[in-house]
Amino acid sequence: MSEKNLEKNVNIVSNKTQDQSSPAAPQANRPVRIPRADIYQNGDNVELKLDMPGVSKENVQIELKSSILTLTGKVSDLPSEWSLIHCETPLRDYQRAFELGPDVDLENIKATMNAGVLRVTLPKVAAAKPRKIEVTA
Repeated sequence: MSEKNLEKNVNIVSNKTQDQSSPAAPQANRPVRIPRADIYQNGDNVELKLDMPGVSKENVQIELKSSILTLTGKVSDLPSEWSLIHCETPLRDYQRAFELGPDVDLENIKATMNAGVLRVTLPKVAAAKPRKIEVTA
């Protein structure tokens, strides 16, 4: 994917802070980690793939405000009947924001979560999709 197409469809907002009153905001007392993201595109879609180990689909929140897409994942707390003896993977929530370009169809965004990987499909508007022109006599 060329850098020009990336900027046209999705701009990574690296230092985006989320309003803590938002339903997608992580808990204030837990650290937040920026999940690694891969961005792919074909003629019809742009796809974001984010690694969020320890997050179930019930604990993912996706918020679209203006053209900013904010993805938040909450790692489940330890069940109350368990006590932690040793921890090398501290509980951290995930949050990442992306600014979507005018070529993204904001009304038809879809997301799936499987095995700690969040995939967000951003369809392109019809005008941005490549099309073949038939040559006639």
